[in-house]
Amino acid sequence: MTAAQAHLKANKELVAEYIRLFYNEKDFDRARELLAEGFVNHHHGVGVGRDRTVETFRGAASQMPEFSLTVRRIVAEGDQVWTHSVARVAPGAHPSVVVDIWRIDNGELAEHWDVGQAVPEGSTLAEMTGDATTGDAAPGNAG
Repeated sequence: MTAAQAHLKANKELVAEYIRLFYNEKDFDRARELLAEGFVNHHHGVGVGRDRTVETFRGAASQMPEFSLTVRRIVAEGDQVWTHSVARVAPGAHPSVVVDIWRIDNGELAEHWDVGQAVPEGSTLAEMTGDATTGDAAPGNAG
């Protein structure tokens, strides 16, 4: 493995670890340690700073404690990592498909953008994720 490949692998592992801690385990204190001091979250209403990001989601998690984010794909290029994931507010809940973009700086998460879409009625999760092997249909959806 080249140094460049090792760097990209480390960036992907950093993002995967953050997602595991922050969204799935709700270990906000440990997840916060992975954010750069000047972390910028471009998600509407969250704003600048690691503390604001953590506290905003901590409040949201109290309203939906079973929220989960399952990464289906992860791609790294340069200082960015992109994930293509499935979000659910609770097990069996209607899913959304989400793309997150992370910028890494000195081994820390420095910036985040995201966009998501609920799986529409009549569509399957497999159609939305491009993963024909899942056979995973959204509740109430064909599939």
